[in-house]
Amino acid sequence: MSTLPYISFNKPTNPLSINQQGFTLVELMISLVLGLLISAAVIQVYITNVRAVTLQEAGSSIIDSNVFGIPVLEEHIRLANLGLADTINDTSAGAGVVLTQTGNLKDIKLTGDEDVPLTLLTNTGDVTTKGTGNQWSAKTATNTASGQLTIQFRAPQDMFDCEGRHALGPRAVNINKVKKVIDGQIVIERYYLNAQDASKPNQLSLYCDAGKYITEFMDDYSEQGDTDKPASVLTAKDRIKDFGDKGVVVVQNMDYFDILLGTKKANDIRYYTVKQYMDLTDKPDVISVKVGGIVRSNNVVQTSELSNKFSVLGNNIALKTDATDVEKKYLRFAFQNEIALRNARPKPSI
Repeated sequence: MSTLPYISFNKPTNPLSINQQGFTLVELMISLVLGLLISAAVIQVYITNVRAVTLQEAGSSIIDSNVFGIPVLEEHIRLANLGLADTINDTSAGAGVVLTQTGNLKDIKLTGDEDVPLTLLTNTGDVTTKGTGNQWSAKTATNTASGQLTIQFRAPQDMFDCEGRHALGPRAVNINKVKKVIDGQIVIERYYLNAQDASKPNQLSLYCDAGKYITEFMDDYSEQGDTDKPASVLTAKDRIKDFGDKGVVVVQNMDYFDILLGTKKANDIRYYTVKQYMDLTDKPDVISVKVGGIVRSNNVVQTSELSNKFSVLGNNIALKTDATDVEKKYLRFAFQNEIALRNARPKPSI
């Protein structure tokens, strides 16, 4: 008998029978919750940082306006009435705060022999006569109408007006064939709010529109100017050149702007709007100007803790009711400063 060979059959390995190591459902849920908590913390830190950065940028833009823009305005206001009238009121010819055409700008006209309209002179928000186009129209991004300040002064030396154009100081000209030194050109400047983009009427900036004129007789008016500086070349007396256009931006992003006229009679110091002052029977001389406004940031701030109500020059100011949600998210700063008119010389009290 033959012997059959021995054959060994090994049981195949079942891969499913190997013990596997991994996360249990509980562990997986715990890790998922921890991951979500960490992600939420990271997102919260990111949001906080974004808010801090936008707030910093907003504050920086407002500081820029306070450091560079508003001081330029104040510096020019301090020049008001330099070399002109003895006192500042609505009747004195050449007064540094220009309130009237017939009094302060007597015999002075625009190029083309046009009278200077009231809407190019000093006005406060309570004045009802308003202009169109680039004239003062009380534009504002708030519930309170804005004003306009118009000043004038003689250039003490060759200088730049608020639009960056040349104005000439004292210089020699021929008068009756005799060489004489005349005073500097008279610079007239108005500060008012206007929109840089007409399609965004609530996004305003403080503009300055400047012109200049002379009042002296001379043999040849062309010689009083500098041909290398075309803006300084005037061709006739008592005619304002380059006044009444839009002007240039002095302070960006200003929602509201107005002024008060400071007066002193004996020891009584008072402040008036233009309408209040013009309604007085006995008008005291103006010795100072209070300017106030609301400056907003260049960028929106990612926070809900923003105030949209302010107090400026005794008025309670709030944004317009039609302000958009985005317009309400700008950082805003209210300012008001009093500027003494050192070139105003009030008559002594008797």
